[in-house]
Amino acid sequence: MDSVLGDIDREQSKMQTDIANLNRHYEKLQGYVSQHVQQSTIEWARLVTDHPKALLLIVETTRIVDEHGYSYGGESEPIRFTALPLASSGEVWDQLLHPTHSKAIMGTEYHGLTMVDLENRPLLADAWPHIQETLEGHHIIIFSADFARGALQSIYQTHILDSPYCLHNKCKEYYNQFYDLSLEKILSYQGIDTRRDELKDSKTRVLALAQVVRNLAAGMIKQSQKSEASDTIDDLDEHPF
Repeated sequence: MDSVLGDIDREQSKMQTDIANLNRHYEKLQGYVSQHVQQSTIEWARLVTDHPKALLLIVETTRIVDEHGYSYGGESEPIRFTALPLASSGEVWDQLLHPTHSKAIMGTEYHGLTMVDLENRPLLADAWPHIQETLEGHHIIIFSADFARGALQSIYQTHILDSPYCLHNKCKEYYNQFYDLSLEKILSYQGIDTRRDELKDSKTRVLALAQVVRNLAAGMIKQSQKSEASDTIDDLDEHPF
């Protein structure tokens, strides 16, 4: 019996050693994969910052509601397009839109827009030729690409946003942080001192996003985070910037 118990102890010890070796191997492999993904993100950022056709785009949206504030199935529609060429010192291009379907503007706490701001602006269908001319032929980069594409296609059938680069996903890969990574956290990781209320204006936000891409291209390491100001909007991270 003693010899049997001894054999069991030896086998158990061997199994524990094998498991420990496997865990060490997995940790090394995980580190190699993370380094490869991070380096790939750096190379991507270097390419787009130098590419003459790379265009940063923000699509501001409102949830579609009726005159009583009730939502139509939770769909959203675009109310503003803001773009910036990455490789040149070009100016910010900005197009405000009157909502096509929504009777009110939702999300003012995120984007700062009200119906008064959009009262005399064109509908998307009327402004589309100019928007299409601005976007066509460019490599488009959007912070939340899937959301922007869905909002546009909910009211206008176009393929112009079928394959944009998603900057949010690139940042998730670079920082190896795939959950709970808001734009504000990314800015703090890069030491970009921008208040949340300043990010409401898409013309300011697109400049901050351009700096994010340039910092990725430089391989900037994560900076120490500062504590958030007490007068900021608590749920701004919920908006798909």
